[in-house]
Amino acid sequence: MLLLLLTLTLAANLNAQNDLPCFDSSEVCVQKLTAQAVANSEENKVLDATIKLARRKGWTQYIDVSAIDPLTLSVQILRNIFGGGERQQRKLSIAQIELRRSETVQKIRAEITNLLIEAESFERKRLQLKMLYDAQSSLVAVLEISYESGELSTERMMPVWEKLDYFKIEIQTAETERESIRKNLIILIEPKPLVELTREDARRKVIEDVTQAWKLSGTTEELNLIVLNADEKRRVYKSEILKVFPEGVKHLPDELQSREIYPTTKNGRRKVQYIGKAVRFGFNFVLFRELH
Repeated sequence: MLLLLLTLTLAANLNAQNDLPCFDSSEVCVQKLTAQAVANSEENKVLDATIKLARRKGWTQYIDVSAIDPLTLSVQILRNIFGGGERQQRKLSIAQIELRRSETVQKIRAEITNLLIEAESFERKRLQLKMLYDAQSSLVAVLEISYESGELSTERMMPVWEKLDYFKIEIQTAETERESIRKNLIILIEPKPLVELTREDARRKVIEDVTQAWKLSGTTEELNLIVLNADEKRRVYKSEILKVFPEGVKHLPDELQSREIYPTTKNGRRKVQYIGKAVRFGFNFVLFRELH
């Protein structure tokens, strides 16, 4: 008896982890699913932490963009890019971030609402088809009596059977579509599973985050980001260095300074701006900007 109870409890827990707390388009359900999705949204986690940090530091109007990296979003790189510029260039207002958070929440809510409405539409269709199927099943049962007695031919019965099969297939299709929506909602509201990530994944994430941060800064300058691979000690690989400095780095100081501009060759005209270092998923990178 105890083993049975443990089995049932485990099954219930597994089902709870792979199901929704509700599945209808009521306001209560929309709010519940939206709250869960927002709580598990990486973007909203970043924005919430940023706003909280800004307020804790007593910033009432401006927020240093370097604070927007509590959860691996590399907006902090803007600190190095804009550290010596105007206040307006290197800081974002809390109001702007709160607006962005609000827009993100509304987007999630709209997506959830649309999915729930679509699911209810398929459920209504399924119920209507089920009524037609039941009616057709009753008709088939009556006609098959006559068919078995020889009063009706196979030719007469074929359209009757085909119609029954048609309703059955349509019911299954509606059920499949509704189940697909349910799974999409689960994916939307549940925390994202951890996956093994490669250096290329990390590079793409760095580029994505820095580009997003650049846009948030409101600058009109071109980013022209250069991302170089570095080892576990954050030293750039020689093959990577030559991509930016084809003659090597003997003409550079021993330590590069963030925001400083350096020539790519000793007497060359091409220049780059050193941004800083970034880490994503355990992989190290060094960042520059190409200047024109």
